[in-house]
Amino acid sequence: MTPWSTFAEVAGTAAASLIGLLFVAVSIRIDFIARSQELRNRAAQTLSLFGAVLMIAILIAIPGQATEALGAELTALAVVAGGGLFVLDRRAKADASTQAIRKTLELITPTTIVSILLLSSGVLLVFGVHGGLYVLIVPVLVALTGGVASAGCFSPRSRITASCAFLS
Repeated sequence: MTPWSTFAEVAGTAAASLIGLLFVAVSIRIDFIARSQELRNRAAQTLSLFGAVLMIAILIAIPGQATEALGAELTALAVVAGGGLFVLDRRAKADASTQAIRKTLELITPTTIVSILLLSSGVLLVFGVHGGLYVLIVPVLVALTGGVASAGCFSPRSRITASCAFLS
């Protein structure tokens, strides 16, 4: 696992930094976000995506861990995170607004991709397929990229915010 420590360090640092920035962006626009169940759930999804990446980084960084043990941990994380993301997505869609932001947030919420690929990576590692670590790169990148795109709708100065009409 030593060759993967740099990946874990970079992913974990990026996720932790983005979690902090998300809190700032949401707190700046809290008046708009608090009025919408959809936005509250989308913000929670974004936080969950960044949190999943942080957890992945922590799990990879555990010293002396067997690949199969990492696989079991990633599989459990995929089930828990995937279930939570699914519930948040259902709640957001249940109270879907008629605002322009709705379609934007639905398009840039990569919850299914992250959940399925994280689960796939974990299962591969459980069965001793070390290529599962390479599969893990994609959900990490998708979670970070999708989370940043989604978080842009909560920021008051972002170009993305301009397309999220009611936030600007």
